[in-house]
Amino acid sequence: MDYPKFKDLKVGDNNLEILALVTDCKVRQTVNQTPYYGLMISDGENLSDARIWTVNLVNELAEKEIKVGTVYKMIIKVNEYGGKNQIIINRIEDVALTPEEQAKFYRSAPLSIEELKQGIKEYVSKISNPVLRSVVAKLINESADKFFTHPAAMTMHHNYINGLVYHTYSMLKIAEVCLLNYPALNKDLLFSGILIHDIGKTIEISDSKIPTYSIQGNLLGHIVIGLQMLHEAAKELNVLNTEEVLALEHMIAAHHGELEYGSPKEPLIMEAQLLFYIDLLDSKMAGINAEVSKTDAGSTTNPIPTLSRKSLYVPNIK
Repeated sequence: MDYPKFKDLKVGDNNLEILALVTDCKVRQTVNQTPYYGLMISDGENLSDARIWTVNLVNELAEKEIKVGTVYKMIIKVNEYGGKNQIIINRIEDVALTPEEQAKFYRSAPLSIEELKQGIKEYVSKISNPVLRSVVAKLINESADKFFTHPAAMTMHHNYINGLVYHTYSMLKIAEVCLLNYPALNKDLLFSGILIHDIGKTIEISDSKIPTYSIQGNLLGHIVIGLQMLHEAAKELNVLNTEEVLALEHMIAAHHGELEYGSPKEPLIMEAQLLFYIDLLDSKMAGINAEVSKTDAGSTTNPIPTLSRKSLYVPNIK
């Protein structure tokens, strides 16, 4: 049986049968203090909010039995809320799937892990400075199992398997163009800073398929974790007290650009300033691209999280 995807759902659809992966499930309360289940579900291509308004379902499925990371069969209807589709789950049931069938419900980067590994390897090889290249290679090699599989974020952008490395690779390709336009940039430092700016997320985020924040992630955040990782790598390579490592430390510390965005320092070198701009550009445009690509020409997108939930019109131009 072919089940509909989220992109095919329309407001007013009722009694539809779908398969979806539960990526999050929490008991919440309405303004009237009535409990309900708030879920995040995936069809393998897109994520969607979902609601179970009746806590005691017909099949008496309790929250502890709705297992995050499991695919269920759901009987749903589609409402409109806040300018976008809202999925209301009227019934949720177990469904028998093979591991291969279940894997299809996990979203991943549009490039294969082999392509991404090769792309990152090529950019590391473009770094001529031996100190920068050795530090970057060590950090990536030691974190490879997570660097090449983890998402870049929980919800806002590149929040899927391989999202962290895909975000990094996308930023490197943008940086190539910037190097042509702004010759004062130091290529080695720019590539190095981009390659490891989010390395702390390999510890901040606990898992690739069903990500949560680790204890270190909650208490420190990926900027502090990344600085700690860089410090240890540089110490082991005996390059700790070098201009190169100091510049890399600054780039990690400043890559959110402004103090209010969580950076302990604002950018004070050209490469750090550009790293902030490229990071912001790629994170914003990835979220925009995801919504625009599934919106018909001549229509308006769903509210876009990376634009503070603003919607965009997609021109009907061929």
